[in-house]
Amino acid sequence: MKMSLWKTISLRWEKEELHKWSSLKKTAYLLLPLLVYYAVHDIAEVLLYFPLNMLFTAGGVKVFQFFRQYEYTIRGVVYGAASLIGVAAILPIAKGEIVVPTVHENCNKEKWQIDEKKVTAFVLLAGFAFCIATGINIFFWLAGLTGSSEAYNKVHEMQYGVQFAVGLVLYGIISPLAEEAVFRGILYNRMKRCFNYRIALLVSSLLFGIYHGNLVQAVYGSILGLMIAYFYDQYKSFAAPVLFHGVANVSMYVMNYQYRFDEMDRNEALLAGAVFIAAAVGIFFYIKYRINFEK
Repeated sequence: MKMSLWKTISLRWEKEELHKWSSLKKTAYLLLPLLVYYAVHDIAEVLLYFPLNMLFTAGGVKVFQFFRQYEYTIRGVVYGAASLIGVAAILPIAKGEIVVPTVHENCNKEKWQIDEKKVTAFVLLAGFAFCIATGINIFFWLAGLTGSSEAYNKVHEMQYGVQFAVGLVLYGIISPLAEEAVFRGILYNRMKRCFNYRIALLVSSLLFGIYHGNLVQAVYGSILGLMIAYFYDQYKSFAAPVLFHGVANVSMYVMNYQYRFDEMDRNEALLAGAVFIAAAVGIFFYIKYRINFEK
């Protein structure tokens, strides 16, 4: 019996089988889940905005004032809800691609020691994400990339216009989970089997950057995408890319919520950027050569 296209796309096929496929079939295998995510996400946004628009139109002055005051927060909540709905549509595919480590019930002393090493490894990863995200953003500002991009500044205004607590949940939890499920969970894992590690690393990171919609965030997203995918392979846990992404997002969100880089003295910014990049490099090599991922 011939398998349906969606059933074929939904399953996790091994490298040996994928190498028998045509280029067109491989492309569908890689991109259709992403297209489904985007389609469901966009439809969900339209459906969620529909009752809000009706309320806005039928409401009085107080409703109008409320919507104007909390416009960006409402947009953020709708976007977050649509992202979760979009991920729900591809969740079976993502779960099939993401390898979940086996949890042992017996927790002896040796096991606890290994767990402590894992905690240390993840703390170091969070430190690296904070340092590299901060350093790159400072140097982007120093180079004039952020200030000269109208598209970036519009996105910046929307992102930092949401209420602080909503922003923490949206950028620290929802966005990392949704985007990592799509770009690392599905796309990157599948590309490694369809092609090879280097192509998967490069192409998935470029697509992750382009997804953000403007040149500044495209470059920034591509750089971080490379690092996120690299550490995903090193840590062999989906928690690693989600943590990296969440820490990078929250770090920039908290630092920029009421304070922008253009308020910094350029010499101080140059020194701070160099310190953060140097710290990131140090943490990177410590993780690479001192953390044993075989255990």
